[in-house]
Amino acid sequence: MLSDEQASQMLSRLISYCKDYSLKVSDDSLRVCIQHLDLVLEANKTTNLTRILNVDDAAVLHILDSLVLLPYIDKAPEGALLDMGTGAGFPGIPLTIASGRKATYIDSVGKKVDAVNSFVKKLGLKHAHAVHNRLEEYARSHKKQFAVVTARALAPLPVLLEYASPFLKDGGLFVITKGNPSDEELQSGLAAAKICGFTTLMTDDLGLPNGLGHREFIILKKTRQASVSLPRANGMAKKNPLA
Repeated sequence: MLSDEQASQMLSRLISYCKDYSLKVSDDSLRVCIQHLDLVLEANKTTNLTRILNVDDAAVLHILDSLVLLPYIDKAPEGALLDMGTGAGFPGIPLTIASGRKATYIDSVGKKVDAVNSFVKKLGLKHAHAVHNRLEEYARSHKKQFAVVTARALAPLPVLLEYASPFLKDGGLFVITKGNPSDEELQSGLAAAKICGFTTLMTDDLGLPNGLGHREFIILKKTRQASVSLPRANGMAKKNPLA
């Protein structure tokens, strides 16, 4: 558990980071984000949720690394958020706290989903829940139900685009964050985007503080129906990518 002093110092740093990155996040929201991280670090003692155990690094690599997506989330139409491959609830939970959107967090690992649902309950996030399912399976019963979908370093771009496409309602946004994607991955991603009904809105990048990494953002808009029937059979996206 974080001490009161540690939590106070982390809040001060996060307030400073938010100013540096022009993020409009209230102090109260940052406090709840810190509570979430505290719950993650505590649960990590019995369930493998994160390899980042240094609290200063975790503030950047979990909380700030999630919140830097907020300006793109705010560009999406009104409606629910889906965080694909949520793990310990990043970036989904901090984005839910800061944006106030209804949210679903999905992961294929049951223990992680159980942990995230316990976090949601303890944090009092009444319009959020985690789901244990394969993305292809969940998409079959939740087509066009989300205004914005997020993914952080989950899979190659063509695979991510295929996963996200059926979830998004018309005009919805897909917000992807990557470390250093190769030119080859970006090119295949652009080809898959056309097949999956996306138009690229923008790309952006930034460096995290304290030399903790580089991030590239790809924001796409669902502008038309995919030219293939999605979702395909389980596992096909990875086994036989569209591009």
